[in-house]
Amino acid sequence: MHIDRKGIYQDFDASGNILTDERWQAKTLPDGSLYVENETVRVAPFDEPRSDSVTMIFDRDLRLVEFTIHGLFGQRESRICVLGENRAEATLCWRNRGDVHERRIAWRDDFEIDFASPLFNMATVWRSKLQAGQSRSFDAWLLDPVSFEPSLIRQTYTNTGRQTCITRFGPRELWRYELDFGGQSRSTFYCDDDGVLFEFESPSGGFRLTAADLEP
Repeated sequence: MHIDRKGIYQDFDASGNILTDERWQAKTLPDGSLYVENETVRVAPFDEPRSDSVTMIFDRDLRLVEFTIHGLFGQRESRICVLGENRAEATLCWRNRGDVHERRIAWRDDFEIDFASPLFNMATVWRSKLQAGQSRSFDAWLLDPVSFEPSLIRQTYTNTGRQTCITRFGPRELWRYELDFGGQSRSTFYCDDDGVLFEFESPSGGFRLTAADLEP
């Protein structure tokens, strides 16, 4: 897989209030690894107005190498560290100022991570490589959008095929995905051939790509 894309997302709630402005980039490095990062500003009515940033690095096989979130002017942090050559264990850390938590778990490379950003949906699309009509069910570590505390949930992604969508950039042929969010709700999102997410719709709101370096 090779990707070199960047853009801006906005997150909105069910009432249409804009909650975030997120600037991101995803880039394949010369060694074949994948580097993903963002800078997000979250405003009221988000529960904790703040800025935060995510860094994710995957190896050439799209296995997680590094994951961090820094927020609230460095006072909040989350980190996942995969341990050992056999990658059988990992530590999940989250803190707020001096209040530090750490959880050691048995790690599997088919675990996904989810958080309040479309980049995590994109990473799952890249790793799943679903063709039209295919589904994948998996375990995901969901990070609380405020505290970063992780919880393990079950998710299912289904690629339902291509569909013409009216986007901010005009009509585009995109891949339509359905997401069963741990049995709690169902969402729909649309991606281009690179897996870049254009629209995400859920009962509680969604995300929208508002600026991007689009492919021809």
